[in-house]
This record gives sequence, structure tokens and C-alpha cells, in this order.
Amino acid sequence: MLVFLGTGSPALAETLVLSRHSGEILSGVDAPVPPSPEAEALVRPLGSGGRLLTRRALAEGARLATVVSGATDLHRQGPGWQIDVDPDRVVVTADGPSSERTVRPSGRPDVPVEVQVFGLVGAERIQVHCDGMAVRVAGGRAEALPASWHVLSQVVQDGELLCAGGSWFVRVGTAAPRAYSGTFLWRPVPDRQPEAGETARQARARRGSDVIFRTTLAAYAAGVLAAENAALEGEARQALLRVVAHDASVSRHRGRPVCDTTHCQVFRGTAPPSPSDVAALSLPPLPTREWLAYFRGGREPWTARRAVGQVRAVLGEVTALEGTGNQLQTTTLAGTTTRPCEPVRSALRLPACPHSAEFMGQTVVFYGEGQGHGLGLDVDAAARSPLTADALLERAYGLQLDK
Repeated sequence: MLVFLGTGSPALAETLVLSRHSGEILSGVDAPVPPSPEAEALVRPLGSGGRLLTRRALAEGARLATVVSGATDLHRQGPGWQIDVDPDRVVVTADGPSSERTVRPSGRPDVPVEVQVFGLVGAERIQVHCDGMAVRVAGGRAEALPASWHVLSQVVQDGELLCAGGSWFVRVGTAAPRAYSGTFLWRPVPDRQPEAGETARQARARRGSDVIFRTTLAAYAAGVLAAENAALEGEARQALLRVVAHDASVSRHRGRPVCDTTHCQVFRGTAPPSPSDVAALSLPPLPTREWLAYFRGGREPWTARRAVGQVRAVLGEVTALEGTGNQLQTTTLAGTTTRPCEPVRSALRLPACPHSAEFMGQTVVFYGEGQGHGLGLDVDAAARSPLTADALLERAYGLQLDK
């Protein structure tokens, strides 16, 4: 569902094309804006030459305010406007012989993605503000929201929050706002009993969230890359984008969308995808239904100190420890055992799988390098590799990709 708001003045707009899932403007104004301060005040520039109508324009000349439902074969007429809807976009065109539009082809980067958001923080601590027109849809009715900051938990329950022609900005406390181009929905999580040994934080992360955020695959994947490794470029970036897109469709929450924490993959808001990002996401999906792990990697050395009681609560009466990538060899009086490193790393909150440890009285000092669990794609190593994106994916996951 998407709300489109436009004006009836052909001097301000003849065609607007919006993504149904993110509110992104795919094609903007065709007609020129009259060269006057008053006219320029009614619109603000967008990155691709299109223009987005501001609240002042809506107040002074709005003639169309239509809530478009999820129907895929919908055709509506407004005063001087024609609206066409397909699964990916809403096209609003001014009637008349001068109306022309160029719309990029829709494809996989435009498909919707849903994310469970703010489960660790709680929707009651989240404030949201729309820089377009904020609308709440509930029970089949649409209600315009004031142009102010809103507590998310107070406005999203039992409905959807839409930001027509703009982005939501999200903040926690005094932190800098982050952009979320898309729709917020309320979808309560079924009851879940914590697992044995879970910390309170782990329980919250694995529970998920009552708040769902819907956007496009491209905006989501670019947002994850911005959070996980914004500086990543080239073949390594293309490889990781394809993994991120794959995992968005798999999730680690049965029957629920992917989450926004390290339990799934970190997502702190949408980001504009580059042309190369769109190209990578236009490739066929990866040929597996399994969750594909990845980690930051790196060569930066680190040390971490933990109390011996905390370590033995996780590993037993251990007296020595060595790490081999994503495995641990631990020694006790009963002998040596090899086990997966990730449960230990997570329980002790270590930056990565340690390569060694030193037992010093009531303290254990762990030594390692890099960050992450050591499973799947090593992002830092991929950035330094001469391999293509396909070769990186084949090496990390044993996939057989079509050439």
C-alpha cells in the first residue's frame, strides 16, 4: 500500500513514478518549473533531476490525494490525472498530449523485503519523522499525521505508517537520525520461551520484533552494506550484496522476516544503491535455501580478559585452549576436545574466534585477530582477493553458479 499526493498544476508536475515499497521516486517532473522564487519554494530537488512536492505545495494547490491499495490491476482517474499501479510502482501522469514518461524497468532490485526492526531497543524508545507526507492507514482508513516526531509504538499499532514521497527518519534518544525509506507495520511476535543459557540480550534478538519495516531489496541490501562495511567495493561488494539479498529471503526466525541485529544481519536504515549494486542484485538468486553466514575478518590483533569462572561456566574445567579458524581445541583433565567456536565466542562476547588463551590465576586472557565468527565469506579477505564475485561465492559456500 502506498499513498501518493500530487498537485493539479502542470507547471509543477506532469509525471511522478514511485516505488510501492520504499516510496522512492523513480521518475520525476517532466515539465519545467517557472523560474521564480515562489515556484522554486514549492519543490525541492532530488538526486536524479526529479522533484518532490513539499508540504507547502500540497497545502496551496493539492488536487489529488489517493490511497492506492495492493491491487495489481488498478486504474483510477483523478482531476487531470491518471494513476496506473503494478506490483512494483505507482505511475501518476497528467492528462494531455504533452504527457510523456520514461520509467526504468522493474526487476528483482524492486521486489519488497520485510525486516523485523528495533527488537533490541523497543518501539517505545523509537521516534520517527517523515520528510514527505506522513499517513497512518488502519482499518481501511487513512489519516494524515502532523509534521512532527512521533513515538513509533504509539502510531504504528494495528496499522501501517507510510511516508509518501519521502523517507522516515528514525532516532533513539539524542542519537543522529537515520533514514528509512519504506513502510512500518505492526505484526506482533508469537510467544517464545527463552532457550537454556540465553542472555537477556540474546533472548531479545532471537525473539524478533513486533514492528516490521518494508522496503525494496535494493534499498535494504545497500543499507546492510552501509552498516556492515560501507567502504567495500568491487567484486567483494558484489559478492556480499548477493549474500545479503539471499539471506533476506531465508531468515533465522521461523515464519518471520529477517531481523536487524547481528543475529541475522545488521540493518540501520536504507541507503541508495549504486548502479553496480542494482546490477549485482539483478543477477539470478543464489542456488541454495540455506542461511549463508559471513563475517568481517581482518588482521587487527586483539586481546580480551574474562574471569576464569565465566570461562569455565562455558567451557568446563578447561586448562588450555587453541583456536583454528572457526574451531576450538580445549584441554581439560579428561583430555582434548574440538568444538565449534561460535557458541563460545558468542557466550563470552569475544571479537572473533581466539587463536590462543593464557590462564593467569582468576583471569583468562584471550588473543586473536580480526572480527566475526569465522563462518562463510571472509569479507576482509574477499576485499584483498583478485577473484571475481562468483569465484568468491563458490569458494566460501561451495556453490555452483551458472557461468
